[in-house]
Amino acid sequence: QVLRSLLNSHRLLVHHNHPHTSESDSMASSRTAALQLRLLAVAALCGLCLFPKTFVARRGIVSLERTFRAPHLRAWPNPSRRKIGSCVQVSRVAMDGISPQYVEHIVAARELMKAEGVECLLVTKTPTFFWLTGGRCYVPTIEESGPAHLFLDQEKAVVVTTSIEGNKMRTQECLGFEVKEAAWAGLPGTMDAIITELVAGRSVETDTDSLEAKLDELMVDLTDHDVAAYRALGKDIGEALAEAARSVCVGDSEYKVAGITHACYNKRGIDLVMSAVAHDERISWDRHPLPRLGVGTELKKVCMIATCGRRKGLICSLSRLVCFGEVPAELRTIHDVCMQVDAEINLATVPGKSADELYHVIVKAYTDRGYGEQILQHHQGGLIGYKCRHWIAQPGGQQVIKAGRAYAWNPTIAGKTIGTKSEDTIYVNNNGSMEVLTNSPDWPMVDVKTGDGRTMSRPDILVK
Repeated sequence: QVLRSLLNSHRLLVHHNHPHTSESDSMASSRTAALQLRLLAVAALCGLCLFPKTFVARRGIVSLERTFRAPHLRAWPNPSRRKIGSCVQVSRVAMDGISPQYVEHIVAARELMKAEGVECLLVTKTPTFFWLTGGRCYVPTIEESGPAHLFLDQEKAVVVTTSIEGNKMRTQECLGFEVKEAAWAGLPGTMDAIITELVAGRSVETDTDSLEAKLDELMVDLTDHDVAAYRALGKDIGEALAEAARSVCVGDSEYKVAGITHACYNKRGIDLVMSAVAHDERISWDRHPLPRLGVGTELKKVCMIATCGRRKGLICSLSRLVCFGEVPAELRTIHDVCMQVDAEINLATVPGKSADELYHVIVKAYTDRGYGEQILQHHQGGLIGYKCRHWIAQPGGQQVIKAGRAYAWNPTIAGKTIGTKSEDTIYVNNNGSMEVLTNSPDWPMVDVKTGDGRTMSRPDILVK
């Protein structure tokens, strides 16, 4: 169909440019053009020439490069074609079937490899594998790496796994990627042999070597595709936690509440990678309350659920509180303060601010309200993305807030008889504005005023 279209276009062009030529001359020209097109098609099938494709990403026109000495292409007008010496670099998406979101990430990783002189990269860590493929490389969720790795050079992106996982990686987790399977009997040697063949004598690094920090920095710079996925995740996770919170009942154990929360997340395709549940007085003394089962864990009045949920690698954090009956006076007081601290730090999250500056914003927010000691009881959050936190704000921290990234702050206050927390995931837009990704529908909200007179809506306590 492409060749027919080109041929028809050529005939029209010949007739338009030479209206006085005879029909026989035009037909001869068309026959010549048709022959040239057939030869070009044969050449393409033989791998001697490629039709260039480009795709436009957030970073501009992104090229997946292959270099050819092809003088007959140099006159082809193509904005993504770049000369390198006497060679011409022709843009081409060589990974048909891979989501553009992950093609963008692969391009970024290859640019980093080229800049650092790394010929081959072997990705073994779960966050990096997620970032480059969108797939789950593990079987038990507790593993930092699993039975699937990604081999990457300037030409290939190959998932290397076992024969047990091969079909799953090919048809479910890493669509569009080439997958090579190693026999499970003889591991790890069978996988090592495949990797050795792919490396072919070149230098190779893993994502735990010298590139680790730079890869970590790349993956938190969100592309437009990432942001769309993050907004969809935030919407779903906000709904999921609201549904879970509305489903808990007096008498539920912390483990039962955790199970309800898991179910609400899982039915939306979200893996709950961190689940903290505390009831009543335990909220005041346990900052990371892993759920418990048995006598004394039953919900009497107040339930706090804190979560981190992951889908295709991206993670959102958020927490909510539920109270049965009238909210106790102490809880009302400390939650009001917690929402105010939360508003202060979220509205201070603007490009250019350092982690140290934000740490001191939180210190001041607590201190001004008479709760200065609370900064010592728990970290306050920081940069989020493909990890629950890529960094947390600390005194002296040199990390800098940048546009196009996500952050999650989690101020907490422990009272004498009860505790509380305020937490959502936000995105800092390219214009520097901030948006909350994890809003819960129909949740009670409070417009909180900060010390400088600004206002931000924060989630209140749900009263049942």
